[in-house]
Amino acid sequence: RPNGPVGVQLSRPVMRGETIDYFVSHSWSDSPEQKWRALQLVADSFCRHHGRYPTFWVDKFCIDQRALADGLRVLPVNVMSCRKVLCLCGKTFPRRLWCAWELCVLLSFTSMEQAMKQLVVVSLSNQALKQLAHFDCSNSSCHDPNEEYRLRRVIDAIGKERFENKIRTLGQLILDRETGGAGGLLVPD
Repeated sequence: RPNGPVGVQLSRPVMRGETIDYFVSHSWSDSPEQKWRALQLVADSFCRHHGRYPTFWVDKFCIDQRALADGLRVLPVNVMSCRKVLCLCGKTFPRRLWCAWELCVLLSFTSMEQAMKQLVVVSLSNQALKQLAHFDCSNSSCHDPNEEYRLRRVIDAIGKERFENKIRTLGQLILDRETGGAGGLLVPD
């Protein structure tokens, strides 16, 4: 898109009949180099199995960062319209409220069993998955205090304990699956 900011200029609209392969859930504070390596591993593996490279929905490229609120209002549509959710779980992922919110969106529209089938997790940190299994809202935040205030209001409406329990349960299931040798990837620190 030639008239948008640099990130958005790198995106393109979905073509008729096309479905985005991966919604990428990640923390902007985690290592860009690790996340890039993880995306390369996922893309190469996908290409070997499907004969083409995957499409990714990445916030930096798919949301105009100058109009963030507009793009985030449709987050549930963006998450659920993708085939899979690719979780790049780095050191700061479990402490970023937006990351937990993206997982909650998935859990709001699917069963836990279906969410586990849709989630592809790349662990960028040995401790991150354990921290996710012990998620605590009081230890998580957003970069922008206004975003954090709005998210916390929605979480309070859902119920903080309910929200935390959803993320903890999902985190424990991910931890069990990924550490049990069921196909998880670990990108070294």
